[in-house]
Amino acid sequence: MKVYADFEIRDELWYKIGGKVRYLIDVAGKEDIKKAFELLKKEKIKKFFFLGLGSNLIFTDEYFDGAVIRFIPSSSPIRLVKLHIVEADAGAVLDDVINFAFDHNLVGLEWAGGLPGQVGAAIRGNVGAFGGEIKDSVKKLEVFEVVNNTPRFKILRRFELQFSYRNSIVKKKKLGVLSAQFRLTPEDQATVNRARQTYLNNIEYRKIRHPLEYPNCGSVFKNLAIPEHIERVLEVFPDLEEKIKRDWHGKVAMGYLIKRLDLSEYRVGDAMISPKHCNFIVNLGNAKASDVTAIIKVVQEKFLEVFDFVPEVEVEIVN
Repeated sequence: MKVYADFEIRDELWYKIGGKVRYLIDVAGKEDIKKAFELLKKEKIKKFFFLGLGSNLIFTDEYFDGAVIRFIPSSSPIRLVKLHIVEADAGAVLDDVINFAFDHNLVGLEWAGGLPGQVGAAIRGNVGAFGGEIKDSVKKLEVFEVVNNTPRFKILRRFELQFSYRNSIVKKKKLGVLSAQFRLTPEDQATVNRARQTYLNNIEYRKIRHPLEYPNCGSVFKNLAIPEHIERVLEVFPDLEEKIKRDWHGKVAMGYLIKRLDLSEYRVGDAMISPKHCNFIVNLGNAKASDVTAIIKVVQEKFLEVFDFVPEVEVEIVN
């Protein structure tokens, strides 16, 4: 465990936005987590936040008077438990898990190629891309619930995780993830090679289509999945029906709609809706959290005006 006091958090986050936090605490396993909460209890700190790579966060500009607990990989963060079961620490990087699986002739996570994040955060938000979701491979988790600044560890099976679109019981109940097991599929070398190519193609897609040249927080809004919302979009843009079925896996892409509503390159301060992908709000250099949230509000108000509903934010805003 490592502890940093009055720490400038912005440089640790993909967005390069955020102020000081009272404590940043790095943990790499169960004993570190116990020690971290002993410190919080001693310092009478009740406010805390779990951090992975910090790729899908908007951190407040103001002082965070609490502890940010960051999960870092242990010395052996990924393990083969059985022939087709891979176990990974919460702090393991998802790309590393995918490549470990390939090395053991296992497939099932290749859709996630290039998704920036660690295992714990990926499960918490049930990350997905190209029609795949992390829930499809999770077997069980070791998690902890914090009660009176004391972590209580337990095992949750897949059926207990209440996965839904970009959500899970981990997120709903603010649980911490210690480790996860993934049930993957053993395949011959030719099939593994095809899966690896899918993985590489998805990474290349992100490089081409996403504004990775600027600090960003990934997709700001959830794609539209609620049938009523999709119907309202189709009332305004009936030409999208085939695209929803063919290209968007039954959802509506928020980036497309934001662009079609002429909000591309809308800017507040140094925050701007990227013309490369309009579901990204990029940091052009010195953006503040308040700049980003001002743009989010403009997009939501436009959707309310045109479609009569407010799109749900996917990025987590930490106050």
